Amino acid sequence: MNQVGKEVKVNGVNIRVSVIGKGEKTIVLLSGMGTPSPIIDFKPLAEKLSDSYRVVTIEYTGYGLSEDANIDRSNKAIVEEVRETLKELNIKPPYILMPHSISGVYCMQYMKMYPNEVEAMIGIDSSVPNQGKYEEGINISKGLYYLARFLDVTGLNRLSNISGMPLLKVMKASGSYSNEDIKIVTALCNRKQVTRAFFNESKAMRKNFKSLYDMKYPADKPILFFLSNTSCKELKIELNKRGHNATWEGLHEEVISNPDIQKIKYLDGAHYLHRTQSDKMADMTKEFLKEYVR
Repeated sequence: MNQVGKEVKVNGVNIRVSVIGKGEKTIVLLSGMGTPSPIIDFKPLAEKLSDSYRVVTIEYTGYGLSEDANIDRSNKAIVEEVRETLKELNIKPPYILMPHSISGVYCMQYMKMYPNEVEAMIGIDSSVPNQGKYEEGINISKGLYYLARFLDVTGLNRLSNISGMPLLKVMKASGSYSNEDIKIVTALCNRKQVTRAFFNESKAMRKNFKSLYDMKYPADKPILFFLSNTSCKELKIELNKRGHNATWEGLHEEVISNPDIQKIKYLDGAHYLHRTQSDKMADMTKEFLKEYVR
């Protein structure tokens, strides 16, 4: 599996990255929580963007083929990991951040800490801080964590591959991934259920949301949100059951500070929009950045 990306060492941990394309501007793809192989997951989208941009995909500590470690997973720690990874690659800011899911929160933290290093953000059904006011988050008990680690170490996961079946089904149906891609993701699903870094990230999730409650994106930053129509419908039903009136689209409207350069676009598909909508997303991203990023 070593042919997937390359390694750089960040704070003593080997981080796996992919860098393709030679554009003047750099798009940084950051994955949703627990994605088995971010480089492969983003591959169709990265390839379609690479004709106009340099595209970097980073696999956080404990993700994909990056090394696992028992480390801090606060917003600030993850921002520093991303930043140091880009430094090791000798890729200078400013960057266009393109987060999926929970990475939207980390990108808001990045803009808060280093506003001059980010020139735009493209969110892929990305999380926003106030989401934490209504959702439970991911709660992995120590018992479940140790069970998952036992299954990983002993190889018993390979007997069922239950955890990877829905993901592999979607990847195969999309027609965007090769047999080798699916083979690698299958292997990773079988051997890396819950890493130490991912366990720490899940424990930090609520605190990470809370630290940014009620913040908006900076008014000078172009922002484009791709929201899943499926997520909008499912979250509305889920929150209504809990007695909340919040909606997925409403939570994103809350963080917009400048509607002239911060937009929401809706696409058909599930939460991992880039698996099925990479063509449309790449085209819309290029159009948006051409208009708002100089």
